[in-house]
Amino acid sequence: MQPMIIDITAENFQEMVVQNSFHVPVLVDFWAPWCGPCKQVMPMLEKLAADLAGRFILAKVNTEEQKELADQFQIRSIPSFKIFHQGQVVEELQGAQPSSAFVNALEKYMPADESEELRQAAHQAFAEDDYEKALELLKKAAEANPNNFRVHLDLAKMYFQRGHLDQAKALLEKLPDEAKESAEGRGLLGLFKFTEIVASAPPIEEVQSTLAENPNDPDSLYALSGYLMLHNHPEKALQTLLKLFMVDRDFQDGVAKKTLLEIFEMLKDDQPEMVMQYRRKLQNLMF
Repeated sequence: MQPMIIDITAENFQEMVVQNSFHVPVLVDFWAPWCGPCKQVMPMLEKLAADLAGRFILAKVNTEEQKELADQFQIRSIPSFKIFHQGQVVEELQGAQPSSAFVNALEKYMPADESEELRQAAHQAFAEDDYEKALELLKKAAEANPNNFRVHLDLAKMYFQRGHLDQAKALLEKLPDEAKESAEGRGLLGLFKFTEIVASAPPIEEVQSTLAENPNDPDSLYALSGYLMLHNHPEKALQTLLKLFMVDRDFQDGVAKKTLLEIFEMLKDDQPEMVMQYRRKLQNLMF
């Protein structure tokens, strides 16, 4: 689906902004060629229009050429933004803003994203161990909105959790930086560290047997933390690494502390309370 980006004049304002706003929200960007912040924001808005193609219209008003519109809407400084919905201005933003601010302002007015509905259905299917159905739903979600990088991250995560590590890694490497730097992307990339831990560890049964005989065995504690992270038990992994830190904080050049900090970074957006709790525990052990 093509992004909807329109240059607005006094002549087409009623049709392109007001009338279209009865179908999807219209974000009107009041800008000027001499305005530095305007030039910074516009490429980001154009990318957002591409990512959310079909869900909102980006309408650009050059205030140097369209002084009548600028006066009508009492534009005193630029960039200035107004969101139209159902023929009315419903939100206003002023000055350079991050992409998230525009998404948050638009979200309550945008039509539902079919790809998100399919994503949720895929999550449910995967939770019920119906892997084939989950994959099918995610492929449909990708077709519905190829720009929804969360769909591709979900697919990579499912590959990962099913042990298809090469497929997961190949898919992640193809994703844009925005996806890799998102909370989900950072979390998935971080998990590859734990595949390396497990790759050089004995089988899980052997690790558990060793710990049954010697609960303080450093090699087995470290290996167990890797298995726990890969099987989506982050809190148990944190507990295991804290124990390793207590048993031998210098093990492998302080790997327990380094790994704890890496997990904190992975979880800080999704589970901030857990991160805060275990940061405090680590600090108490350190001092």
